[in-house]
Amino acid sequence: MEITVKKDSDITIVYPVGRIDTSTAKNFEEGIMKVIQDSQQVIISFSNISYISSAGLRVILVAGKKISSMKGQLVLTEMSEKIHDVFKMSGFDKILKIYPTFSEARGVFDK
Repeated sequence: MEITVKKDSDITIVYPVGRIDTSTAKNFEEGIMKVIQDSQQVIISFSNISYISSAGLRVILVAGKKISSMKGQLVLTEMSEKIHDVFKMSGFDKILKIYPTFSEARGVFDK
């Protein structure tokens, strides 16, 4: 799994690539936690994610709780229908901010 991180003003955008599963979740978690130390306004783009397991969902949940405790925001975007279905089936779509497009996700921070 690769993770690319870009800055846009005070917002950090994370672009993971590949699968977030049992074998990659630890690497993904380490990358996300490092990002959270530097920025409490984070967007994760799922545009290049083909699969997410329960281990990956756990990482997202932990990251969301960590950012919330720091009075920041985690926003998820650009999910394929398949990935979005996983978030819906797990109920995570009710507790996390998920937007279909990057511009909608980015707009959350302009308010």
